[in-house]
Amino acid sequence: MERLKQMEIKKALFTIAFVNTAIAFILSILSVWGCVWLRTRLAPEGNILYVKNDQVSITEISEPSAQESAVLSKSLSMIQILLPILIYIAALFVTASVSYRWKLEEPIEQLRKGAARIIDHDLDFTVESKSQDELGQLCAAFETMRKTLLENNYELWRQAEERKRLNAAFSHDLRNPVTVVKGSAKLARSSIENSTAGLNLEQLSGHLLRIESYTGRIEHYVETMSSIQKLEEIPVERERIKWDDLAIEMENMIQLVGADCRKQIRFTAAAYPESIFVDKSILFQITENLVTNAMRFARQGIDIFCSISESDGKLILKVTDDGCGFPEKLVQNGIQPFQKGNEEAGHLGMGLYICELLCGKHGGSIEIRNHQAGASITAVLAVL
Repeated sequence: MERLKQMEIKKALFTIAFVNTAIAFILSILSVWGCVWLRTRLAPEGNILYVKNDQVSITEISEPSAQESAVLSKSLSMIQILLPILIYIAALFVTASVSYRWKLEEPIEQLRKGAARIIDHDLDFTVESKSQDELGQLCAAFETMRKTLLENNYELWRQAEERKRLNAAFSHDLRNPVTVVKGSAKLARSSIENSTAGLNLEQLSGHLLRIESYTGRIEHYVETMSSIQKLEEIPVERERIKWDDLAIEMENMIQLVGADCRKQIRFTAAAYPESIFVDKSILFQITENLVTNAMRFARQGIDIFCSISESDGKLILKVTDDGCGFPEKLVQNGIQPFQKGNEEAGHLGMGLYICELLCGKHGGSIEIRNHQAGASITAVLAVL
C-alpha cells in the first residue's frame, strides 16, 4: 500500500483498476460456474443411490414439472447475466473509492485546510508532503508558497517597524534643533526690544548666525531621513574641527537647550589643542538627546563633562544628573527602542536608542549607570 501511495496518480489508478478488473473477471467466472452448478443441484435428473450398513437402495428422482423447470431456468439465466454486471459495477466503485482514499483524500484535505487558514491570515502551519506523486508535488509547492508568504509578511512587518522607528527618531530629533532656533529667535527679539542704549549688532548677528546654522542643520537632517529606509543607514560625514571651537559651540547649544528647564547645567570641556575628526551633526545630536533626557529626571542640576582621550583616540561625553536613576530593567536588559523610564506624555522612548545607534556608527559605544545620587550616561565616539 505504501508503494502504491508513492506511485504517480495515473500509474496508481491503472494498477488499482487492473487489480479490481482481474478480481471482477475471476468472480464473474465463478458466478457463471455457480449458476450452472445450482441448476444441476436444483433440477437434477436420474437416480440417487443410498448406501447404508452395506445395504444399497435406489431412489428415482422425479422430474420437475415443465412450469417449474421454466421458472427455475429463467431465474438462473437472469442471475447468470446480472451477477457479472453487478460484480464489474462493484469493481468500478471499489476502484474509485480506493483511489480517492489512498491517493486523493489526504492531500486535498490538507490543501483545503491550508487555503482556509491563509484566507484567515494564519500562516502558522505546515503542509506535509507524504508522497512523490503529482499531489505530493502540489503540496510541496503549496508549502513553498506558504513559506514565501510568511517571509514576505515578516519582511513587510520588519519594514513597518523600521519606518516606525525612523519616524519616531525623526520626530524626536527635530525637537532639539527647533528648540535652539526658537531660543535664538527669542534672544534676538529680546535684544531688539531691550536695546535702549543702541542695538548690539554683534550680539544680534550671533543669534541670527545660530538660527541660520541650525536651520541648515534641520534641512540637512530632513533630507537625510527622507533618503534612508532605516536608522542604521544614517551616513557618517566626518570633518576636521578644532576642539576648542567645537567645545564653545557645544556649550552654547547646551545652554539654549536647557534655557527653560530651571535646573542648573554645568558644562566642562577638557583642554585639547588639536583638531578632531568628527561628524558634528552626530555629536550634537547625541549631546542634545543626553542633555534633554537628563533634564527630564534631574532634580536640581546636571553635570556634563567632555574630553578627548589621546591614548585610544576617543571623545568621551559624560552626562550626570541627580534624579531617580534608570529603571533596573533598562540597566539589566540594555537600551531598546520605545522603552520609557516613565509614562510622560509626548515622550517616545527613542532618545537613548538613537544615541546608542549613532555612537556605534561613529565607532564608539554608550554606557548607562546608576549611582547613589542619580544616573550617568557615558557616550564614546572615535574622533582621532
